Amino acid sequence: MADVRAIATGLRFPEGPVAMADGSVVLVEIAAGALTRIAPDGAKSIVGQTGGGPNGVAGFVRALVLG
Repeated sequence: MADVRAIATGLRFPEGPVAMADGSVVLVEIAAGALTRIAPDGAKSIVGQTGGGPNGVAGFVRALVLG
């Protein structure tokens, strides 16, 4: 089994991670009402505030990729 390592901490109920071509991971933080990108180096950036309790990220990622 491959070694497992944490790339980010302090996320507020992360859900629905999607791996992006650039090596980042995009997910929603349900408790924060946010769409968040985690860079390969672990840097966290808020892509957008969704409000409420978002669950799932596929539609948001489609918008990021397709513009």
